[in-house]
Amino acid sequence: MKNIVQRTTLTSLIFLFVFAIQNAAGAAPASRLASINQHAVALLSDSVYMVQQGDTYYSLSQRFNLPIDSLQKWNRNKLQIGQTLYLTGQGDSASKAVASSKRRTKRRAVTTKNEATAVSQTGPSNNSTTVSVAPAPKTADFKTKSRVLVIPFDPHLYFSDADHEIARQSHIPRQNVRHIFRGRLNAMLAPEGYETIHLLGGVYRDSVSELSRVYESLNYGYQDNKQSRYNRQPQVVEEETVGAVAWVQRQKEKLGLQREPEEVPVAQDPNKHFGVEVKDPEFFSYFNNQYGIDYYVFINQFEVKTVYEHCLDRAAQNYERDFLVHYSIYDNKGKLVSGNKVKVPYHSNINDVQRIVSESMPGMARQVLSDLPAAK
Repeated sequence: MKNIVQRTTLTSLIFLFVFAIQNAAGAAPASRLASINQHAVALLSDSVYMVQQGDTYYSLSQRFNLPIDSLQKWNRNKLQIGQTLYLTGQGDSASKAVASSKRRTKRRAVTTKNEATAVSQTGPSNNSTTVSVAPAPKTADFKTKSRVLVIPFDPHLYFSDADHEIARQSHIPRQNVRHIFRGRLNAMLAPEGYETIHLLGGVYRDSVSELSRVYESLNYGYQDNKQSRYNRQPQVVEEETVGAVAWVQRQKEKLGLQREPEEVPVAQDPNKHFGVEVKDPEFFSYFNNQYGIDYYVFINQFEVKTVYEHCLDRAAQNYERDFLVHYSIYDNKGKLVSGNKVKVPYHSNINDVQRIVSESMPGMARQVLSDLPAAK
């Protein structure tokens, strides 16, 4: 009896040891390479990411603000350098589709595969932030006209009180809302007459390492608005308060009871914007030499704010919802051309993300780009 117990215990220990080794192998980070391609080209869209050295499921979940278990499920718990990592549920769906297609006839499987490939190459999905497959970057030697480099806002500088409603009505994860706004606005910042270089999707692939290095080279803070000499932007002015409180204040003023001047928070000051300064002395020379940049467009902060004081339709509970974009434009010598903010009023009861993008973001992009000079 004692020998049987010892054998059972030994067998259990061996099983636990093998199980622990398998789990450790599945959770191990991707092995390190000698170098990283800082300009990795997009494969299909920004709903995928190419695994690089040192990546782990934990670090990727923090970087993209996605649950670890979802990332593992979508990618079948694989993590290898060079692997196409799915950032949405399309990876899991694609795997199931392939397994299903293998049970069909060979002719039907080939047809389905060709159709799927054609769809993926002709347009992005609803959650994609990339316009098309990105070719390899062109250096300054291939420059044929003036170039603009677009730096999208840091996802940490996105503030919204409406993402829950937008995500629910759009049937997407809440964390995807900011990435859709970020990607679509970035894609629309393509001024006519210029060759546009995007660090996020579009013509140039979103390299997480490159963008992280860019953000580390910048200092953000509130600055006085600077009007571009090429365009006079309308000021973002707070509208006069209405209602009982405003009526009481007017009566006090009529009686000569002067109110004390109110201190306006810097974030609400219409004469200030959330600007950026480049602290890395090599920043401009690096991109100028690499790509022959003429102007830099920085999107510094993106805000979505529901203004409950401005009711558009009380019966429908529809309030004003403002989209506020803070931006800075520099020339290739590091001189500030323009620093301002754009406010686009919208409706709080319209929460379909595709409709919001199509109706509000073209106007945002046009106002930002109007501060650029005409292309040469």
